[in-house]
Amino acid sequence: MGRIFKNKLRKAKVIAGDDLVHLFAPEKIDLDNDLLNTNILQVSRERVHLAKFFFIFIFAIFITRSTTLAIFPGEILSEPRKVVSKTIRNPLPEIFDRNDKLLATTVKTKRASIRNPVNPEETARLIKAVLPSWDEGRLIKKLQKKSYVELADNISDIEYYDILNSGVAEVEFHPVWRRIYTNQELASHIIGYSGRDLVGLSGIEKTITKSELLQEDIKLSIDITVQFHLESEIQKGIELYNADSGFGIIIDAKSGEIIASASLPTFDPNRISQNYSKDKIKESTFNQVMQGSYELGSVMKIMTLAMALEEDEIKLDDVFDDTVCIKISKNRCLNNYRNQSAETLITPVDCLVKSSNRCMAQIAQIVGRSKQQSFLQEVGLLDEYFLEIHETGIPILPKKWSDNSMITISFGQGLSVVPLSFASGVASIVNGGYRIQPTLYRQIKNDLRGKSIVSEGVSEKIRYAMRQVVIKGSGSKANVPGYAVIGKTGTADIPCNGSYGGCGNRTAFVGAFPGWDPQYILLVSFERPKTNIKEGVNGNSSYWNAGPAAGAIIKLTAPLLSVEYDKVREIEYPSSTKRIEQFSRENL
Repeated sequence: MGRIFKNKLRKAKVIAGDDLVHLFAPEKIDLDNDLLNTNILQVSRERVHLAKFFFIFIFAIFITRSTTLAIFPGEILSEPRKVVSKTIRNPLPEIFDRNDKLLATTVKTKRASIRNPVNPEETARLIKAVLPSWDEGRLIKKLQKKSYVELADNISDIEYYDILNSGVAEVEFHPVWRRIYTNQELASHIIGYSGRDLVGLSGIEKTITKSELLQEDIKLSIDITVQFHLESEIQKGIELYNADSGFGIIIDAKSGEIIASASLPTFDPNRISQNYSKDKIKESTFNQVMQGSYELGSVMKIMTLAMALEEDEIKLDDVFDDTVCIKISKNRCLNNYRNQSAETLITPVDCLVKSSNRCMAQIAQIVGRSKQQSFLQEVGLLDEYFLEIHETGIPILPKKWSDNSMITISFGQGLSVVPLSFASGVASIVNGGYRIQPTLYRQIKNDLRGKSIVSEGVSEKIRYAMRQVVIKGSGSKANVPGYAVIGKTGTADIPCNGSYGGCGNRTAFVGAFPGWDPQYILLVSFERPKTNIKEGVNGNSSYWNAGPAAGAIIKLTAPLLSVEYDKVREIEYPSSTKRIEQFSRENL
């Protein structure tokens, strides 16, 4: 049709003024079509070449990656959960003691696993040869039942190469992060432990996770060397006295820093997941010092005496009849500990030295229930307390604060207190009378005493009375020459089945050193200690166990804490305190 159309156009009549361009249009159209056809073929060829290039490039990448993985396995990185993953270089902060000794760190290690082995029996035999901890029969069952089996966590370089050369092709290696606790069981209840995903499950480790403390390393208040001696001596005591458990704590009396805290039995956070069942983990990680709540016995008499002196209800030259009958039930009078013989008239200082229940009950009656409750609240024994870890205990109060409750609380029964709260409460009384806030973090300031709890005069009188307990009372085995140790013992029956007796006892010693200006508070306690005649332990009261253990701890730790040894000053104290001496009537 195009050629016929062209011939007709050529025979058409041309008139002057007409546009002649249309006469050449058909030839131009044919020329454009030829060029277009040529360009389409060329573009198609170029596209094919480009596709071949991309295919070859992608295939080369695939071959290179496959070859790399075959030669160098284990390049897949297993990272911690984002909640604790600050950077790949340092997913968790390191933990140090107050003297910059490393307590916990994070290292990169390898984990070996296997997927769908072709021959489980042969694979188990080869793996057993390089990882002897595996039971071959158990490993065979796992390989047969599961598509994925973890062979080893935290393998050494030697184990890594041994497994590579074992002939088992299906083994996979994954770089993983692992938390390392450099001192194993030491201070484990404070530091705590983390799971395999680096999420803290107890202690400071749990605080790191929950509070996301990831920006800076952590410096604790504890001294790991002092911690060692505290744990060591309590462990010796548990063995010597055949006790069920024991705990202890040392607190700076002015800054509130926890220098050491021990709760035994303890655990190794490096191996807890492998070596402990779930129930055993819960039992082993329980922190008696910070989570427990106990009746500590006659150490509570410090509070009763301080309360009465602060309220100005008694004076040190007052006297009390220690033979009077104080009714605690219709047909029962209150007895002293194990029915110890009583003197007719004794002073408040002798009430503490002789640990008289009757005397303390009379003092409590003079002060009254309301003031007793208010004072113990002010000291911090009746409330939950704040600390940098999440596992904290609460006191167990009487259901009704009755007159009988007032009497029994005055000498250490009927009120269960958290040991840490009690130790910090004693510190607040003997450090000049100022409240302290216990802390697990290293403090810049050495003196962080807060508001006044008792006057400095009352604090001085309590220190004097506590010194007499150590000089000539039940705390004599805690005395360490050169430090003028002050303290008080306590022996409490453990309540069970709604009554006391038949379930053993808990012993305690709370004290401070040096006596002339207390810098450190020490609390030591044993649960159900027993006599040990062969070793010269002739009883199970605190005189025979908690007191001697406290003395041994002070002797070892006072020099480490740079406490001034001053024999001359010890002799002068408290005789230089003439104001107290004149009120003391020791020979009454």
